[in-house]
Amino acid sequence: MSDAQSATPLNAYLSRMVQTDASDVFLRPGDPPTYRINGDLVQLDMPAPTEGDLRAWVDQLLTPIAKQRFETSPDIDVAYTIPQVGRFRVAVFMQQGQLALVARLIPTAKLEFDSLGLPRVIRDMVEKRRGLILVVGPTGCGKSTTLASLIHHINATRREHIVTIEDPIEFIHEPIQSLIHQRQVGYDTESFATALRHVVRQSPDVILIGEMRDRDTMETALNAALTGHLVLSTLHTTSVVQSIDRILNYFPADARGQAQADLAATLIGMVSMRLLPRSDGKGRAPAVEVLLGTSTIRRLITEGNFIELYDVMKRGHSAGMITLNQSLVNLTKRGLVDEVDAAAHSPNPDEFRLNMQGMFTGVDSLDIQSE
Repeated sequence: MSDAQSATPLNAYLSRMVQTDASDVFLRPGDPPTYRINGDLVQLDMPAPTEGDLRAWVDQLLTPIAKQRFETSPDIDVAYTIPQVGRFRVAVFMQQGQLALVARLIPTAKLEFDSLGLPRVIRDMVEKRRGLILVVGPTGCGKSTTLASLIHHINATRREHIVTIEDPIEFIHEPIQSLIHQRQVGYDTESFATALRHVVRQSPDVILIGEMRDRDTMETALNAALTGHLVLSTLHTTSVVQSIDRILNYFPADARGQAQADLAATLIGMVSMRLLPRSDGKGRAPAVEVLLGTSTIRRLITEGNFIELYDVMKRGHSAGMITLNQSLVNLTKRGLVDEVDAAAHSPNPDEFRLNMQGMFTGVDSLDIQSE
C-alpha cells in the first residue's frame, strides 16, 4: 500500500473523482480521463495522460514487492491514499501493449450498515457466531462496502478477534470493541490460500476473505466455518443459485457430495447485489437477492436440487428471503428507480413485468430499506 506524499498529476485526476462524486476513473495514454458518475461514463475536459505519465504513476503506486509481482503478471490491484482527499483502489494492467489504470473511490464515511439501504436481515446474519456468509455480484455492485459494514458492526458491538485477508485492503478498520488484524495478499501473505492455511492458528473468531478464487480457498473457508468460525467472503457471480453452482464446481466429481454437505451445514446466508441509478439522479440504489440457510435450503443443497432454490426464495419473504426481481419491483414501485432500468437489470424481464402488474404474491409487503 502506498500513501501520497505530495500533489502530482495522478492526484489531480483522483481528486476530481471526489469533486464530481464519481465512483471510478479510467486512465490510458492519449485519451482524456473518463469518469463513472451515477453509473454513466462521462469524459471530462482534462489533459490526456501520456505513456510516460502512466509509467511514473505506476512507479509511484507500487512498492518494490508489488513491482516484482507486476513484472511476472501485469495485473495488480493496490490501495492508494491522498491525505485529506480520500482512499482509492487502483487496478494497474496492460492493454494493447500500453499501461492503463482504473481507480475506484473507497467510501470514507462511517460504515454504518443502516446507511446503505439494505435489508436488516443481512446485518442479522453476523449475529450468528459460526458459519459462512457470502456476498456476490459483478464488479462495482457494493460487495466490499457491504462486507466492510458487517465487519464494522461486529467491531462496534462485540469483543471478537477479526482477521481479514484482502487484495488489496480497501477499508481500514480501527479497533472499537474487537481486535482486528488486516492482511494484504502480496505484502503480508503470499496468497489467500496460504493465509487461510495459517489463520486458524491465529485464534480468530471472524475471518473475512476478500474473494473466493479457487478450490483451496473455498475448501479452507468451509473447514474454518465447520470448526466454529464466522467466515465472510465474496464471489464474482450474478446470482445466489449460480454462486452455489460455482462453489461446487471448484470440487472434482468424487468430492462434490461432501462439498454439498459442508456448504449446507455452514451456510448462514448469501446476498447477490446490483446498484441501479436512482430516478432522482442522486446516486445509486441497491437491489438485492437474499438466500438464507433455512432447513429447506440446506436440504436442497445437500440433495443437489438447485432448481428449487429460486422458488423457495420467492416464497420465503416471511423468513427474510427475497429474489432480485422482487427487490427490483420494490424499488420501482417506491419510485427509487425507473422501470426501464429495473427491467434492464432483471435476470428475467418477463417475470419482472408480471410482478409489476401484481401477478406475484408477497411483493407489496417487501421493504428492502432498513427499519
